[in-house]
Amino acid sequence: MSITKMTSAGEKGQIAKKASVVGGSTLLSRLAGLARDQVTSYFFGTVGPIEAFVVAFRIPNLFRRLLAEGAFTAAFVPVFTAALAEGGQPAAAALFKKVFTLLALALAALSLAGVIFAPAIVSLMAPGFRADPEQFRLTVFLARLLFPYIFFMGLGALFMGALNSCGYFAAPALGPFMGNLAMIGGTALLFHRLDMPIMGLAIGAMAGGLMQLAIQLPGLRRAGLKLRPDFNFRAPGVKKILLLMGPATLGAAVYQVSIFINTILASYLPDGSLPFLYYADRLMQFPLGVFSVALGVAALPTLARQSALGDRAGFIDSARFALGLSFFITIPAAMGLTVMALPLVTFLFQRGNFTELSSLGTAVALQAFVLGLPFLSGSGLLARVFYSRSDTRTPTRVAMGSLATGAGAAFILMWPLQHMGLALASSIASVVNFFWLYGKLLAGEAEFPHRDFLCEVLSYVLLAAVMGLAVWPLRAWAMNSGSFVLLAAKTLASVGVGVLLYFGLSLATKRPHAVSVLNLLRRRFKK
Repeated sequence: MSITKMTSAGEKGQIAKKASVVGGSTLLSRLAGLARDQVTSYFFGTVGPIEAFVVAFRIPNLFRRLLAEGAFTAAFVPVFTAALAEGGQPAAAALFKKVFTLLALALAALSLAGVIFAPAIVSLMAPGFRADPEQFRLTVFLARLLFPYIFFMGLGALFMGALNSCGYFAAPALGPFMGNLAMIGGTALLFHRLDMPIMGLAIGAMAGGLMQLAIQLPGLRRAGLKLRPDFNFRAPGVKKILLLMGPATLGAAVYQVSIFINTILASYLPDGSLPFLYYADRLMQFPLGVFSVALGVAALPTLARQSALGDRAGFIDSARFALGLSFFITIPAAMGLTVMALPLVTFLFQRGNFTELSSLGTAVALQAFVLGLPFLSGSGLLARVFYSRSDTRTPTRVAMGSLATGAGAAFILMWPLQHMGLALASSIASVVNFFWLYGKLLAGEAEFPHRDFLCEVLSYVLLAAVMGLAVWPLRAWAMNSGSFVLLAAKTLASVGVGVLLYFGLSLATKRPHAVSVLNLLRRRFKK
């Protein structure tokens, strides 16, 4: 694969194009994820076995994000991209085989250890469950059933990083779609067939992990990356990845530890607190995954290539464009979710065992979570800017300070605000993390046009505020509905009005990212 310099406009166009591919695929996945959550909430509500599942599923997810998707991807992509740039496809394929072998062995060992030590892990993760022996035993059982999930998802993260670096984005992004379909199928098909219905959801999750891995195999063959063992772990590329993973693991651990702390604290709160936070986080992850994570996935290979080629001006321009595009999307998303939180939660989940009280609890958690959405998205992109230069230490140090802030806020806020306080503490940590990282970026990149960038972000805040004021009366209009169909129609209409108003105002004021998005849509329409 040849790697050549591109013009600044060309690089920005490539980032936007790749982000649209990943975002489109992720949109399908997130829609399937919403359908999965609707099925789950209908059958299980927010109390009882679903609380055990939330904790049990969070445990392998924590390790997966910590070691595979977080630290590993941050260390692997820059090194793999550099091998591709300097040695071509043969060098990259040789490195891939070595890393695949090492990661598969590590994930297998970790999965086995999780099965063996599940009781101790659950005790640490949700100590409040020990007061209910039946709930504790169910959580341990589900944790043991779900822990091998990390093996499939960890290797899936490796495949995604390699394919993205080679220019393949669609198949890796579609993996979660298949996983969500499997969980829907497991719940719907097995709920009435099993003595323990929650097992259907767990079985679906395991099948989904395998499907997410399998869907990427054809792409690996097209890229010439073979799944053959190679035990030469002393190769320079492998050593560099392991050295980078040290601080990157600490950095990823900081965010995961914040989730860990929230889970511990929520286990002491009234019944339903954990599912309230779970469903609210799932709704916040919709714009985060469709737009922000997709943008980060698309930007990292470009930034890593520019860094490897020494294209400093292009690197700064690409970083500024990606960061600005993230705020252009997430600021109005946060405003819209704040205003329409209750209608959205009611429309999406309130049926079956998911009651009006469940909707209210989830809605207030969502409003607290989305306050930090733009900053969480921006922090993820800034971290990738540092990762693309093989600098994993800076994001790690910043994240550790942010963790301390978030943990302190959680302990203070959980008592007066209950589960809403825990969500608000996460937002506070995201704000601190972003501005700290941004300061580090300015200190290392004096050429970064920070004043123009901040003025641009401020303009998006003002436009989103206008949108929020216009949509606010529609909130009561949507809630005043006598049927589910009418509620759905009014809620979706209100969201549509907000989107059109914000985008129209952005185009009228000639916001650069609005123009870029419009040009991309025109090119896609012509094709």
